[in-house]
Amino acid sequence: MSKAAILNQIREAEEKVEAVIKQAEEKRRSLQAEGKRRALEKVEAAEASMMKDIETRRASARAQVEARKNKVLEEGQRRAEALESNATRSAVKVKSYVLAEFERAADA
Repeated sequence: MSKAAILNQIREAEEKVEAVIKQAEEKRRSLQAEGKRRALEKVEAAEASMMKDIETRRASARAQVEARKNKVLEEGQRRAEALESNATRSAVKVKSYVLAEFERAADA
């Protein structure tokens, strides 16, 4: 084999190696991009799940607060009605007492 033929074979081998390296590099980039895409999808799915859970908990907390608020308002309404009833009864008693005292003072 001549020196030119050997150099030609070496050059062809180097070109093949460069092509293989280029393909490997492209494959690496492709795999990295695919990995990043999958990781991003997983992160987005986890965030969506977390947000859904947070919203569910938030709605539950709102419902509990609303129920407690209604309970407190109902209790306040019952107390107000009881106070009003007591005040009305007391006012009647006071009127009767004052009228009786006035009549007793007038009769005396």
